[in-house]
Amino acid sequence: MAVYKARLKEFDDVLDEEEIDLRNLKKLCFNGIPDEKGRRALCWRLLLDYLPVTRRTWSETLTIKREYFKMFVQEMIVMPGENQIDGNRVDVTFADHPLNSNPDSQWQAFFRDNEVLLQIDKDVRRLCPDISFFQQATDFPCQQVVHSKGVKRLHRRVQHTVLKSANVERKGLGVTKIALSVRKAPEDYAPMSEGMEAHWEVVERILFLYAKLNPGQGYVQGMNEIIGPIYYTFACDPDLDWRADCFFCFTNLMGEIRDTFIKTLDEADCGINGMMSKLGNELRKHDPEVWQHLHKQELVSQYYSFRSPSLAP
Repeated sequence: MAVYKARLKEFDDVLDEEEIDLRNLKKLCFNGIPDEKGRRALCWRLLLDYLPVTRRTWSETLTIKREYFKMFVQEMIVMPGENQIDGNRVDVTFADHPLNSNPDSQWQAFFRDNEVLLQIDKDVRRLCPDISFFQQATDFPCQQVVHSKGVKRLHRRVQHTVLKSANVERKGLGVTKIALSVRKAPEDYAPMSEGMEAHWEVVERILFLYAKLNPGQGYVQGMNEIIGPIYYTFACDPDLDWRADCFFCFTNLMGEIRDTFIKTLDEADCGINGMMSKLGNELRKHDPEVWQHLHKQELVSQYYSFRSPSLAP
């Protein structure tokens, strides 16, 4: 216990400085970050280059970044044929329409976005199913979304239809019995009512905005697994003023690892196959006994270093 308390004090001494020593912080974080009092969330914000090392600039940085995010929600989650005037949503007339085949059509962009959104929606609804956190309501729903009368509710754009079916049963010459049954989709990750939203809905919005802002990469399966721990850590921060900022931290992290999510780079040194090969070589170099055992079992690095989306629950 004494050793653990001493370790907590080391973190506090670094984090309480007016100028954070990132080099020292990285050394401390290498062996794990204590989660008490939001230390982990704060360290991640610093290590992911979201917060500057100068403490007095934090408030200004947070204000600017959060305004940017509000702007992204306002401008990128829209329905074609609608505009914003003085904060009120009004219908406007365009030559554009849903059947317009012009690639620059707002409706064509809307349909393309929905193809990406369909995959995002599917992935976030199965995010960390072993815990109930993502199915619960967030304490800080996005007001632009939850009071938009459904316009900015992304899951509604790709909502699944539930079909009714009837089983016909007849015995001999008796009366035919028809039993209606409803085939119910898993609703553990059910959307919240007006004025509320679940954590998985927030994650869906973040991933959708990331895909919109990074069209060269878009959304790739597995990104939901990357954002999950970041969002959970920030959302559980005991300091309520800090329960945000997941979008920019996730974006900064993806800037470091994005090559592993680009299919055309799979075989390059910086791609996913190249990274797994490097991991295998490092294992062989530093723990040849374990590497030899895996080699005899014909377990190549793909089996223990990369979680295939097809194996996700």
